[in-house]
Amino acid sequence: MKDQKADEVILMGAEVWNEWPQNNHMVSFNRPHWYDCPDKTGVQIKGENKLNFRNMHFKGTSIYNAFAENLNLSGSVFEDVVFEEGDFDRAIFIGCMFKNTRFNKTILTNSRFNDSTFVNCNLNRVNLTGADFSVKEITETVVYGISSWDLSIGEESKQSKLVIERTYDFYSDFIDREEMPLMVDDIELAQFIYYLSNHKKIRDTLNILNQKGVLLLGQFMDGGLERLYKIRDQLQAKGYMPMIFDFNRPENLSNVETIVTMAGLSKFIIADLSGPSVPHELATIFINHKKPLLSFGKHPYALFPTLSDQTKVTHVEGDIDDLLKQLDTKIGDLELHHNQRIMNLIKQDQYK
Repeated sequence: MKDQKADEVILMGAEVWNEWPQNNHMVSFNRPHWYDCPDKTGVQIKGENKLNFRNMHFKGTSIYNAFAENLNLSGSVFEDVVFEEGDFDRAIFIGCMFKNTRFNKTILTNSRFNDSTFVNCNLNRVNLTGADFSVKEITETVVYGISSWDLSIGEESKQSKLVIERTYDFYSDFIDREEMPLMVDDIELAQFIYYLSNHKKIRDTLNILNQKGVLLLGQFMDGGLERLYKIRDQLQAKGYMPMIFDFNRPENLSNVETIVTMAGLSKFIIADLSGPSVPHELATIFINHKKPLLSFGKHPYALFPTLSDQTKVTHVEGDIDDLLKQLDTKIGDLELHHNQRIMNLIKQDQYK
């Protein structure tokens, strides 16, 4: 058994692999084909992988260019492991432990990592698009360069010390050198925070938001949130980035402070006047920002004449259906005002 090749032993399953003494599994796999899904004629087809790698213990293992779609690795332990490229699309990593493990350009799309733990790992340029990343914990891990479109993160997942610097090192390597890397505590915000750390990228980010962002205000009860969602959907179809404060407020900001911050990142504001808090929100916003405003509802507030002296205010009498019918025209008016304001700022040498 000791002389048997690793690629033969591993296919025998966890019971045999975990007892195999070959250098404590410190072996290397080059282009392993860990996939078995034959049709009736024996030809391999895309489908459910019949191989079962559950509860495997990988210690010091290097895995290069593996083809392992749909492979079930639930409950496995990866310690001092290297994943170099390879295709693990739709693989199952439920309840796994990753420690001192390095990934490089590995495909992990649509994979499942529920209840798994990452400690001192490096996820360099991995593709996690569409993955269920409801991990138990991820900490002290490099996440620079990951692709995380449509990534699903569990609310109970613990995230901390996620390194967003371009490096092949581990977090522990930084600590050994007595260096403190740039870090975040949310894998989905990693790229955004990385951009904000670069003063040139900050300008680009703010420009995009001020070109596309639209703050939507209104009440949430009695169908109010659904009305805002209708506006959101129509705006998205036109290439805008609508923002609704329908999430828990940041720890260090009040509700109004959060709304004012969102307004500052917006190109213009759309307000449903049926919201009881909207007058106060608008008054506070316009103390700090002069954003064009489009409102709808039966009765414009008394503060509107004052606002009209400061910025463009457009009002639609009627309900949400009336607004949606006139949305294209009204947005066009706001765009003209916005462009004129930018031209004025350029003339004043305040816009760079």
